[in-house]
Order: sequence, then C-alpha cells, then structure tokens
Amino acid sequence: MSGGLRRRPAQRRSVERVERMLSACAELLAEVGQATLTTRDVAERAGVPIGTLYQFFDGKSGLLHELAMRHLALLLERLQERLATEPVDGWADAAVVVYEESLALRRGVPGFFVADFRDNGSIDTDLLREIDAEMADRLYDLGTQEAGLPPLPDPQRVLLVAITSSDGLLRLAFQSSEEGDPAVIALGARLLRAYFRDITSGTDATPGTATHAQT
Repeated sequence: MSGGLRRRPAQRRSVERVERMLSACAELLAEVGQATLTTRDVAERAGVPIGTLYQFFDGKSGLLHELAMRHLALLLERLQERLATEPVDGWADAAVVVYEESLALRRGVPGFFVADFRDNGSIDTDLLREIDAEMADRLYDLGTQEAGLPPLPDPQRVLLVAITSSDGLLRLAFQSSEEGDPAVIALGARLLRAYFRDITSGTDATPGTATHAQT
C-alpha cells in the first residue's frame, strides 16, 4: 500500500532522509502531540528543507501514516521473535501477547501510540481505516500462518474491534501515569482474553492459560 508516500526513496541518501524525517516526526509526536505537530517542525528537526519533505510525503497525514506502518512492522517483528520462543495457546492468549508488546513499545518508542491521534481529525478517516485494516490483516496472517492458530469467524471485523479496544484501553492507562496505570492495564488484558474466549468458543481447541500483562 502506498499510504502517504508520494514516492518511495530509491537511493541510499534518500532512504536515510526519509528515515530521519520519520524519526523526527515520532520525536515531535511524543513531545508536543499530533495537534501541534507541523511538517515544518518535522523538516527542521530532521535537518532537511521543507520541499524535500513534500517530495516524499503527502503532508502531515502522510507522515503519520508511514510512521504507523513503521511501528506496525516493529510490532510484528517483536511478535515474531516472541512467538518463536513462547508458543501461544489460542487467540485469547495471542491477543494478550499483542497487548503486552504494544504496551512495551508505548513505553519505549517515541510516538508509537497511534491512538494518540485517533480522535482529533488531523489524519484522514479513510487513511486511519486503512491503517487499522492493514494491522488486522497482518496480525491475522501472523496468528494463523506462524502461530498455527485456527481461523477466526469474520476475522477482520473481530480483530478491528480488538485493535480499537486495545488502543482505547492503553490510552486510558496512560492518562493518569507515564508508565501506564497497572490496574487499567491488567483489566484490559482480562477484557481482551474474555472477548477472544467468547469469540472462539468451540474454535480454539484449548483456551489460553498463560498469565500476561504483568507490570
């Protein structure tokens, strides 16, 4: 998917510039929030002319989209590494693993939290829907193809509900604490586990039993 990129960088120098702009966007998103974030500030932080930014990105929404895709790739990489050493026991267990890894990235990676700009309109609704759908599809492929989980009924809709719910839960947890409210985090894990156990009743051979989302 092309998302917010006007063109893909081909030369090494261009690739480095694009990565620098995305990193600057992430830093500023964490520092000032998406409402205050401007393309001019991103260009200045990245040390590139504003014209260079618009050569590659379709404005602010394009930057946010590509940043979300970069963070999704990071999340999937972490999930693959974890699943290689820690098999999951059903979709309920897998959902909490995704929740845990999202929590860890929220704590450690600047600008990781896509939910921070979900509600205030600076990113196009259709584009946000596209980001969520991409995440749902990639997580489903990871679950069924690499973790060996059984098919879900109406998988994209089921996972979209889980994704937006997880975003809301983590946003609530971080409203009152820089590291996230442990009680809210734990309740969120319980909610996700119960949701997937209900959805997969009769589908997963064995319910998830591992205990996750400890702080």
